[in-house]
Order: sequence, then structure tokens, then C-alpha cells
Amino acid sequence: MPTFQDNWNKPPTVGLNQHILNTVKKEPPLKPRIQQSVGKLNQTISKMDFMFKKLQEKDKKIFKRIVESQQRHDKYTSKVLANELIEIRKNEHVLTNIKLALEQIQIRLSTMNELGDAMVSIGPAIAVLRSMGPALSKFMPQAGAEFEAMSGLLGEITSDSFGGDFELSDTSNEETDAILKEAAVIAGNRVGEKFPSSPATTYSQMESRLNQL
Repeated sequence: MPTFQDNWNKPPTVGLNQHILNTVKKEPPLKPRIQQSVGKLNQTISKMDFMFKKLQEKDKKIFKRIVESQQRHDKYTSKVLANELIEIRKNEHVLTNIKLALEQIQIRLSTMNELGDAMVSIGPAIAVLRSMGPALSKFMPQAGAEFEAMSGLLGEITSDSFGGDFELSDTSNEETDAILKEAAVIAGNRVGEKFPSSPATTYSQMESRLNQL
């Protein structure tokens, strides 16, 4: 039976029957599959960054034209451009949410990749502990039992590390809220430093302006 180390690092062996009949397909090891997925996600996120920058450039140009139309008291052009700007900002919002979801998956896979390397390093230590347990129990029964308990604990950590899902527990939700609050304070300070007199424009503000035209 293949071990975790075999499934993680070693490439699959190909038998003669597989070459001839191509009936038995062994899955490649987990590590290169994770690395390949992370690479593809990085490419997709980079493309989405490029698309988002294009939308932002278009956003600025159209908003500038709206200001110019307002200065000319051209209400019709202002309203048409404002409607277009609302759609662009909706697309920006959707694109941002998709990108955040992909980044979450990318971070999770990267963490799993690093954790897998750590688990491979722990594997030999578990084997040593299990082999030393019976020998020590002859001379130091208590120490032998402790070694057995330690090896069992490490084994549980190894198996449980890859047994979770993407659901958030109540504890992780509390930790997430704390991180978000801390980040919000820092982000607010940075925005205040960068744009001290720049008013925020929201969808509701834009729509209220349209209704007034």
C-alpha cells in the first residue's frame, strides 16, 4: 500500500500492460497536481487583475466625461454616461468577488502544498517513534507508552491535516472577524492619508443623482 510520501512526491510507475492496453491509469502524486493548480490560478488571477485595471481606466474616463457634461449642463449625455458607469462598476464588483474567491482557493492550496512537505518530513519521525516504542517498553514501560502516544498523535495530525473542508467553524469566524476589523482600521487610515479630501461615490449616490437629472 503506497504511503503518504509516495503519493506526495514520487511519480507513478508505469507497467507494460498500461502501455499496451492503456486500461489502468494511476493518478499522479498530489504535490505536482497542487502546484499545477496553483500555477493556473495565479495565471487566471493575473488576467483578472488586467481586466480590472482596464475597467478602472474606463471608469475614470467615463466619470470625467460626466463631469464635463455636467459643466456644460448637458443632462441627457450625463444621464446616458452615468448609466454606463453604473454597469461598469457592477462589473468591477463582480470581478472583485470572483478574484477574491480564486485567491482564497489559491491560498488554501499553497498552504496545503507547504503542509504536505511538512507531513513528509514528519513521516520518518513517526516511523522512528513507533520502532523505538517496543524496545523502550522493555526497560522503561512508561517511556514506551509515551512514545506510542506521541507517534499516534503525530499520525492523527498527519491524517487530519488533509481531512478538513472549506467550511468555517464558529471559532474561525471569530478569528476572521478580528482580522477583518484590524485590516479595516489600517485600510481606513491608509485611504485617509492617500485621499484626504476625496468623496466616496457609491451606487446609491449615483442612482440618486440620475433620478435628479
